[in-house]
Amino acid sequence: MKKHIALCSRDSIKGLEEILKKNRDLAFRLRVKAVLLRKQGKTPQEIAEHLVVTDRSVTGWITRYNKEGVSGLATKPSGRKEGNPKWEAGIFDDLAKEIDKGGYWSIPKMQEWLIANKKKDIPEQTVWYRMDQLNYSYKGARPHPVKGNKEKQESFKKGGLRRSWRH
Repeated sequence: MKKHIALCSRDSIKGLEEILKKNRDLAFRLRVKAVLLRKQGKTPQEIAEHLVVTDRSVTGWITRYNKEGVSGLATKPSGRKEGNPKWEAGIFDDLAKEIDKGGYWSIPKMQEWLIANKKKDIPEQTVWYRMDQLNYSYKGARPHPVKGNKEKQESFKKGGLRRSWRH
């Protein structure tokens, strides 16, 4: 028989029900509901089945509750603590003017130009996104064979690469 995780007696059933009523965060409510069901005598497997989650999640939530109380079940903020950096539009306008002068410009080359000329180390995805917003398109490198075999090309066009199976 599987041993079930014990629950510390921090809050009463009534107290947990009050927390459920007051909070609107659905993920937090789900975790509190799991603790409440455990307090009511359900096993982690029964709770998992009832809440449509894994029993491993339920066990993890109960462990966090045992260590930190209800505050341990709170949803943690995502993203960067300092927020996303705001880049001046003029930086990318200047980059666009430079690109318009001609030549091949890769994203890493654009990043190098931004570091050298604007003293800004901007992530690759941001450079790509901002240049896309300025209606610059990305063109991937494609092979251009100088000496193509005309016979093989014609054979390919006619479906010559298909193989026929024989008995």
